[in-house]
Amino acid sequence: MKIMSTSLRLATSLALLLPLACDSGGRGTARFTTWGEAYIEDEIPADPKGETGFLDGWVLTYDKFLVAFHAITVADDDGHVAARMAGSRLVDNTIVGRKELVAFHDLPARAYRRVGYQIKPALADSALVGATKADRALMVAGGYSIYVAGSVTKLTGGATTSKAFHWGFTTATQYEDCLQPQAGGQTIEGIVVTNEGTDTTELTTHGDHFFYDRLKASADPAQPTSLRFDEKAAADQDGDGEITLEELTVMAIDVTRYDPSPFATPTLGSFMTALARTVGHFRGEGECAITAATD
Repeated sequence: MKIMSTSLRLATSLALLLPLACDSGGRGTARFTTWGEAYIEDEIPADPKGETGFLDGWVLTYDKFLVAFHAITVADDDGHVAARMAGSRLVDNTIVGRKELVAFHDLPARAYRRVGYQIKPALADSALVGATKADRALMVAGGYSIYVAGSVTKLTGGATTSKAFHWGFTTATQYEDCLQPQAGGQTIEGIVVTNEGTDTTELTTHGDHFFYDRLKASADPAQPTSLRFDEKAAADQDGDGEITLEELTVMAIDVTRYDPSPFATPTLGSFMTALARTVGHFRGEGECAITAATD
């Protein structure tokens, strides 16, 4: 799995436009699932080349990857909403495999270019998808939209260093105008519902994004986006073996290794909180426009 560069405005390629057909009289289903990929289900490995894992030798394993999905929406070019998910779903994407979020049946068969969703704080009645009641209670008590817990290890000179983490993020993020990746670097806007067919869309979560060393991809291919953990480990100033968000929030960014441009994120905590908004994707590597969720 190659690390993909990202930015807070993710839709960067030209869309391959689909003809917006008038309703043909046919009906179909739009189904939405979620998946965390191998980085969340298995581990993020070490990779000195910086292509498929941590450049600085760490290996990370997630024990929890909780995400609260809201307002999955299917709409046409004019913003007419064909379907919108009621309530919310609290998912633990460390559970192996693709997990069901919602299916919208009996939709007019046509292209829907405006597809979006939200990741924002869980609710007391969020439906559980792999998550537990204890997970939901934790999320609601903290006002969290995303909560991740796990451990990292690094082998140096025959000695193993281990750290644990439990991080809750309260960000409320709108993902809209989502695009499907296609061969040749092209993209397709939204989804297509076919007569008597089921269009399945995966809302993928990317567990490596918290550890990017850039908030916006460099235009220079000689400056790739890499995964780093040394600085996060160094934030454990009290030496108790756990890295907290509070410790990360007082740790200044090393600008020789981290590029926050063009966003104001002077600490590792604020940097990683900004990256938390980029966790949500569309059909694997597909991307959406990202803004703060206001409703």
